[in-house]
Amino acid sequence: RRVALLAHPASVTRDLTHARDALAALPDVRLAAAFGPQHGLRGDKQDNMVESPDFTDPLLGIPVFSLYGEVRRPTAARMDTFDVLLVDL
Repeated sequence: RRVALLAHPASVTRDLTHARDALAALPDVRLAAAFGPQHGLRGDKQDNMVESPDFTDPLLGIPVFSLYGEVRRPTAARMDTFDVLLVDL
């Protein structure tokens, strides 16, 4: 199954590995997309009201959809990129 992750900077394991990295390391999980809130998946977006665009994760090659961009909710096309949504907020 294709898994998408909705996470923010505090989405970490007990050893402080970000959820995106932890999921990507699992052999039985196919991470297909990620969603980031206002300040981004890893908190790398500006701490103000500036919208952020979608982008492709440079290490995994998966789409990272902004929930604080031009569109503030997942579109039908975005929902079609995965089978299971894991939320860690």
